[in-house]
Order: sequence, then C-alpha cells, then structure tokens
Amino acid sequence: MSTTFKVFPTTTIDISFGQVINTSERHINHFLKRIGLSKTIKLKVNIHDNDETYIKNIQLDSKFEWENNEYAWFSIEGTVGGTDAYCEEINGSDIDPEHPWWKLEILEENNNSIQNFREKLGKAKLLNRYWQFRRSAGQPGIIALSYGYICASIAELSDGILWTDDGAWDIKRFPAVSSEFFDWYFQPDKATTYDADWSKECIDSIKKEFF
Repeated sequence: MSTTFKVFPTTTIDISFGQVINTSERHINHFLKRIGLSKTIKLKVNIHDNDETYIKNIQLDSKFEWENNEYAWFSIEGTVGGTDAYCEEINGSDIDPEHPWWKLEILEENNNSIQNFREKLGKAKLLNRYWQFRRSAGQPGIIALSYGYICASIAELSDGILWTDDGAWDIKRFPAVSSEFFDWYFQPDKATTYDADWSKECIDSIKKEFF
C-alpha cells in the first residue's frame, strides 16, 4: 500500500532542485526543532529510470523536472527509505478526450478554502505540469513527515495547490495551499482520530531515531 501527494503549480515551474532541497530542509528542520530535537536532516536526490536501468546524479541548480520514463528519488542522509516523485502533464486527454482537465475538476469539486480558485486553475492549465510524491507503507516516520513537507515546499515555491485522495491525510483538508498544509500536517491536535494517532506514532519514532 502507498499514499501520494500531488502539487499543481499555478505561477511557475521554473524552480530548481536546489530551491526544493533548501526550502524542504528548512521546514523539516524547523519541525524537528519545534518537537524538541536539535539534530537536523540533509536531503539527497537522484534520478532513476523507471526500469532501474540507470541512476543519474543531478546538479542542484538544474530545473526541477525529469522525463516521463524517470522518477526522482528523495532520501535522507543516514536514514533508510525515501520517496519517489513523478513529473507529469495535467492534461489527460489520452484518458478522457472530452474532459482533458479532469484532474483539476476534481480539485474544484472539493475546494472549500482557497480563494479565486478558478483563476488559479486557469493558470495551472497554462503550465500543464504537476508533481506527485509517493510514500510506500512501512517507511520510517521521518520519511512520512518529509515527503509531505517536500510537497508543501514545492507548493510554496510555485504557488501550488496540494491534493490527495488516497489516505495520505484527511481528504476534507484538500485541496490546500502550502501555508494551510504546514499548519496542520503532522499536528496531532489538529487531525482526525486516525491521522492524530498515526502522526503521533511517527513523531515518537522520529524522537527515538534523532534524540
């Protein structure tokens, strides 16, 4: 079993791997400090072919994109596991020619908090890009925290809209912008019972790993 977060940029896709890494580390390390930990994490990333025929190192100043037959693998130095990320087009005319923007229509149907939403979706269509991050079951708590925070950091850099509907977090919270996400993701006191219990267990495991 796995869960995913998607990020739909609305103002730019011209961001770099370095910006994503630096912004994500800042937010993750701030969270660690807030729960009483002085240790910090360092993110690593490389590009894999989907068939695992090659692995490519990337330059941090290179654009945050990769090919359809590839995925980006984000991990943390000294920690097992990681999260795989995919860079795809929003337009899904190959699946539904009559409703090529069905991915965005789902967001609009569920929006409760984001202002000027149709305008944002119009901008997202022009960019025709989204990123998806996947976390497989059994990953360490720090990975569960980090894959969400990486996505929120990308949303912060691109004025993106965050979405999930597969159990990564309470679907009633989505779609969301980065500031909302940082306010309640991995915050047990702001979560439903299941998410509260799960995130608390993850936080306890992070404290044991990084104490």
